[in-house]
Amino acid sequence: MDRPAPHAKEQALSATVVSQTLDHSVGTIVAVHLSYPSRAAQRGRTPKETSCFLKAASRLTGPGEVVRPEGTELLVFEAEIALVIGKAGRHISEEDAWSHVGWVIAGNDMGLLDFRAADKGSNVRSKSGDGMTPVGPQLIDATKVDPATLRIKATVDGKVVQDDSSSTLLFSFSHFIADLSLFMTLEPGDIILTGTPAGSSVLQPGQTVTVEVFSETDPSLTSGELTTTVVAGPALADIGSAPAADDKQRIDEWGSPEEAGLEPEFELPPNCASAS
Repeated sequence: MDRPAPHAKEQALSATVVSQTLDHSVGTIVAVHLSYPSRAAQRGRTPKETSCFLKAASRLTGPGEVVRPEGTELLVFEAEIALVIGKAGRHISEEDAWSHVGWVIAGNDMGLLDFRAADKGSNVRSKSGDGMTPVGPQLIDATKVDPATLRIKATVDGKVVQDDSSSTLLFSFSHFIADLSLFMTLEPGDIILTGTPAGSSVLQPGQTVTVEVFSETDPSLTSGELTTTVVAGPALADIGSAPAADDKQRIDEWGSPEEAGLEPEFELPPNCASAS
């Protein structure tokens, strides 16, 4: 079917693309936390089981711009393989799970993490703001790809910063689907953001991040390039929680003290005892 071309000024919603394919609107958006070994190693912890959070479906957008308000600093990108449910199901088995996926699409689980502490785990302010969930621009038919051979790649201003394969996932896509379906009926139009590999970082106004998902065995099966440019915006009104970040969070989100503009962390060698 013909799909509308993205329009940067109006930020034509990828939700519209999905909706036209499904003949109804996008439903729930579920985002998975740690799912790639490379990301787990970067974070210093490996989960024993999946965990996730919700993002506002109304904030889904396509290629275009995202605003970083004045007074904030931790606008992050996370390139992700997004699964669009095509067939409803509850208590889905892992063996049958992929048959419930209609399409695969590129996703960018962006966040303004200056508000993470204020969210107290909900991610409402930090992850569900306007422009924080770009997907698109093209849907890949899930019946034409092997879920274990999908590649996710991201560039910032043309430099590759994330590049990983679904073959390395700690938990398979089918596991995500089966696990979620224990608690909720998955409906056509629901979207699962399946986690990000190592390399996620902080963006500055003027920078552009591009995300693409494609089949490793047939690169012509691609989402196309999902491009988002950061623009500077005015400060938020002085209402509610103020943006806040500490050095630990800066290091976590930038990936290292050096990238965050901080002094390198120093540790004594194991054979050196502290003086008493």
